[in-house]
Amino acid sequence: MAGEEELLLTEVRTVTVRTRRTFAIARSSSDVFERVVLEVRAGGFAGRGEAAPSRYYGQDVASVAAALREVEIPDPWDVEGTLARNGHLPSSALAALDGALHDLAARRLGVPVYRLLGLGRPEPESAYTLSIADLETTVAEAGRLRGFPILKVKVGGTGDLATVRAVAEVSEARLWVDANEAFTPDEAPEVAAELRKMGVEMIEQPVPASAGPEALRRVKEAAEPVPVIADESARVASDVPALAGCVSGVNVKLAKCGGIRGALRMLHVARAHGMLAMLGCMVETSLGIAAAAHVSGLFDLVDLDGAALLADDPFRGPVFHRGRLSLTEEPGLGVEVR
Repeated sequence: MAGEEELLLTEVRTVTVRTRRTFAIARSSSDVFERVVLEVRAGGFAGRGEAAPSRYYGQDVASVAAALREVEIPDPWDVEGTLARNGHLPSSALAALDGALHDLAARRLGVPVYRLLGLGRPEPESAYTLSIADLETTVAEAGRLRGFPILKVKVGGTGDLATVRAVAEVSEARLWVDANEAFTPDEAPEVAAELRKMGVEMIEQPVPASAGPEALRRVKEAAEPVPVIADESARVASDVPALAGCVSGVNVKLAKCGGIRGALRMLHVARAHGMLAMLGCMVETSLGIAAAAHVSGLFDLVDLDGAALLADDPFRGPVFHRGRLSLTEEPGLGVEVR
């Protein structure tokens, strides 16, 4: 225990990773991403967590790294208390602290994090993302991914509907569509109806979060019975109640809500309102993906392909094989530096 003169050290470092192909969504594109890793050492063990800052949420690597260098950890066993004490951190920084504390505690106890949380071993079926590209490139990628159970197609406007239709014609995978706020409130219901006719099984954040819940409700009504999932409109648990009845569910991302504990709070609020819960990710290394994977068995929809998109993952963790994510039985998050 920290109160028993336990030596506790923290280290913060940044890592740069690259995707196999340019990762393009409705509002941005990149093939290089910077992430921040927090390591907490105590009792002869080390726990690690990852921050995936997003400009969309007003975060960058420099400010997140600086915030993590100032974390206060009176007692590393007191995960809830430590997170509350550092609740002012940017959400992705809080997710890194949350991941490191869970990893450290589970390693010291010799169990995987999911066991620490009282859960069974998850082996989720995950979507694999096709980022925005020309029709020919996307169709070729869909062909390469033959046998994957779920493909999530990113779209940036009505012109990309032809790409979705083409993928639907060549792929036997279940199709999800993620618009990242691409459509106006007026055009989104018509788009949703068209996607429903194509056989799309989920539509994510079709309108800007700034348009409000009623704009999402109109899309939900046009898409039924296809579920409409809020992402940018649902950052933390307190955002969920206002969306009840306006969307089918919410996309929970550890980098948005502050880690495992924040994700569980969002999950419970969504369940209390009869909503679906999706577990998503940013473009992250295996360290960040592993933290989410340990609670993935609690969610209805899973999209944890962030590390599978990388060309140079600096960590070795859960294995992503043909849309199935498999965790090891190693203690903690089960992630090691390559």
